[in-house]
Amino acid sequence: MNKLALLISLLVVSYACSPADRQRLRLGSQNTPVTDKKEQLFNGQWEYDSLINVIDTTSTLADFYSLEYSDTHQNNRYVKGKLNSKNAVVMMEMEETYAKGLQINTRYYYSGDLLFYAQQTVKDYQKKKNGFMEVYSYFGNNRKVIVSASRIGEDEEDLLSKTPMVCKKVSFDPKEALDLVNQQGKYETRFQGTLETETLKFIIVGTQGKPTIQSAIAYNKDFPLAVHMAANEAQYLNRLLKVEFQKVTGQNGFTYQGLTRLKLIDENE
Repeated sequence: MNKLALLISLLVVSYACSPADRQRLRLGSQNTPVTDKKEQLFNGQWEYDSLINVIDTTSTLADFYSLEYSDTHQNNRYVKGKLNSKNAVVMMEMEETYAKGLQINTRYYYSGDLLFYAQQTVKDYQKKKNGFMEVYSYFGNNRKVIVSASRIGEDEEDLLSKTPMVCKKVSFDPKEALDLVNQQGKYETRFQGTLETETLKFIIVGTQGKPTIQSAIAYNKDFPLAVHMAANEAQYLNRLLKVEFQKVTGQNGFTYQGLTRLKLIDENE
């Protein structure tokens, strides 16, 4: 297997940019109000909804992904999103799937440094009644919630047919999604060992805890540091790494994370 080409770099740099470098998406004359998507809950909501529509439909925005993590209970989560031409995040979505039959998707929308809208959809496949729920919030300056609304349905089609009702204000916190993207906190990429299948070799990164959270990235002989660590696991256990990767689809349709860059971090510097 040839060395996998570098696809994306870690997004820490996009959050380290100065406010002047964070390009704000604005409504232009070519944008038309999106007034038929939601009930108008406050004056000026159409501007928010129009910007959401621009972000959702603009094909020139670049995609990014976090590593996919699993815990000891077989619960999984990862983040995907979009970057503008200045490498600033304009949308990110955290997807959480739980072994007990629960799926939670939370979307965050940004204009420059401002989080202006967040939406969470919950699908509880074990619940016999009203297992689908959606709640969303619009934000003003200083992350202050303007209004929140929610709706509940029997399934996805029923949910979308319902009219959202104003509810208690929900202050969404993007910290966990950002930690996933930037490999921080409980999503630090510390070396936890290796795994080998018939066709692929993986390094395992993550953190120890309750539960343990880990992610597997495939490597080959073109990554001598990974090869050396695999041969000397005890020496490198829990050492902090900087990992860059791309999503790879094999001939059998199996999708996995392929290593594109690996660096050992000196935490004493």
